[in-house]
Amino acid sequence: MSDNIPFELQAEIIKRVLPVKSLIRFRSVSKQWKSLIDSSEFITHHTLNNKTQPQHLLVRYITGGTGRRFVSADTCLPEDKYVSIVDDDNFPHHKFSPVVPPTVKLLGRPYLLDWSHGLVCLLGCTRDRVNRKKLVVVWNPLIGKSVGIEIPDRADIVIGFGVCPKTSDPKILKISCFVNSEAEATAEVFTLSSGAWRNVSMNMPFKSKLLQFFNTQVVVDGVIYWLSYDNITDKFTIYSFDLASEEFGEAVDFPYSFGRLYNISKINDSLVVLSHHCLVTILTPKPFCDVLMMLKNGVSKPSFTKLFTVNDVQVNSMIGFRKNGQPIMDRTKTHGYDGELEVYDLCSERINVLGIYGSLFRVSSFTESLLLLNHSDSIIH
Repeated sequence: MSDNIPFELQAEIIKRVLPVKSLIRFRSVSKQWKSLIDSSEFITHHTLNNKTQPQHLLVRYITGGTGRRFVSADTCLPEDKYVSIVDDDNFPHHKFSPVVPPTVKLLGRPYLLDWSHGLVCLLGCTRDRVNRKKLVVVWNPLIGKSVGIEIPDRADIVIGFGVCPKTSDPKILKISCFVNSEAEATAEVFTLSSGAWRNVSMNMPFKSKLLQFFNTQVVVDGVIYWLSYDNITDKFTIYSFDLASEEFGEAVDFPYSFGRLYNISKINDSLVVLSHHCLVTILTPKPFCDVLMMLKNGVSKPSFTKLFTVNDVQVNSMIGFRKNGQPIMDRTKTHGYDGELEVYDLCSERINVLGIYGSLFRVSSFTESLLLLNHSDSIIH
């Protein structure tokens, strides 16, 4: 760009929400451009106006080994791998691209919790054998930056993650539930901008002290949702936390049928409930899964409507969705490493094999983002 053009005008042109990969290259044009693109103000502006960036599917899986993490010296150890696939109209004809794992390492296999504004959240433990702690790693797979946040061990902890839709500040929510105790649950929030924890109000106390929270969450429109099961009432309930107001939402009960297993996921910007069941016939059981979408419609008590049913699907084998709503399936065979990743076409009811082979698949959608660009790879204690 010509030196005759004022820098203020150059900055306005660069701010036109260019692709992330282009902006990363532009940082080498000049010190002024690098300083601009690396600034918190520019990253926030780009994130909040990041509506047209490409969407990707991040796939984490294991190859090699025998299905156990610790194996004998003469056996190949399992290897965690990550690949990225562009999720657009040409899917599944894109070649998948290898992704370098986060620099901040966790012990064993980290759990892929969720994604928000281009950031992926992994849960695990530190590698310190003497003083091991829970560790959350926030990772931008596109630019290869990661930050670890240590979680103090206290009671039974529920972890939430998301990016504030108003400030683009990544947040970690920690809920300490004191099971079999008269003490009420407490909550704390960690913001990456401050690098510190602070207490937040439990404005909507949990209905029961015997809640079982599942290891899944989804972030939709700046709100974190969890699925819980009440061991007293035998009901499934969805709890929520608003990342902007930092308030808990009113608990949402949904229709429960005996004998079904439930999980939550998301299709684009909508929360969906996966309802697994098995139809018993004379010949053989036939497993299927109903996909229910939560509808708010501006009312305090959301309702649920069934979108579709997928037949011949085992519990936990439906691990995500494309942006067009097509289910992504893990067809790993029991106790084996010879599985493959598939996408189910709802219209034709055909299966598309993606050519990714392994086991223990996890899938997370993410958009391209500059978040963490101005942070160094580190662990915050």
